[in-house]
Amino acid sequence: MRQNLIKLGSSIKSFRKEQNLTLATLSATTGLTAGLLSRIENFRTIPSLPVLLKIAEALKVSPSELLSGIGETASPEWTLVRKNDRTAVERENNKGFMYEMLLDRESAGCNLQSLILNIEPGATREKVKTDGDQFIFILKGNIVFYLGEEKINLSEGDILFFDGNIEHVPENPGDETAVLLAVYLLKEVK
Repeated sequence: MRQNLIKLGSSIKSFRKEQNLTLATLSATTGLTAGLLSRIENFRTIPSLPVLLKIAEALKVSPSELLSGIGETASPEWTLVRKNDRTAVERENNKGFMYEMLLDRESAGCNLQSLILNIEPGATREKVKTDGDQFIFILKGNIVFYLGEEKINLSEGDILFFDGNIEHVPENPGDETAVLLAVYLLKEVK
């Protein structure tokens, strides 16, 4: 299902950009916050049906256009992702953050997403929130992780688990690319 949510988020972003709409404009039209819309577009949350209908109406497209291609393949009871089958995904406006999707899966009501994140030295991005829990494992390098008002230094082998609703952003103060495993356990927003 999460792969479907990536398709949905990408579809919404594509329709919005085709119409030269900003998140602020779409927010004003839908009555939804720009933050929620950003989380949906960047597959950090699962939109409810009423939220999806508001977005479709504001973009002047049918819900079926937003959902095109979703659910076309059934999920097996197990998943194998070969190294060459992994894909790069774009999230938020950022410089120096490169995400690679490892696994995107729903099973027994659990929406799980795991990615490899490469953070270049000096990479920048705004703090974000994610509707769910997050697990971060430092595979290579050192980062500073800003979690709410906390500043946490993390090194290779360290693990950080937290409520994604706390504003957060990693930074790489070093001179080598840092590599993280990021796992998201997402919740539906009503």
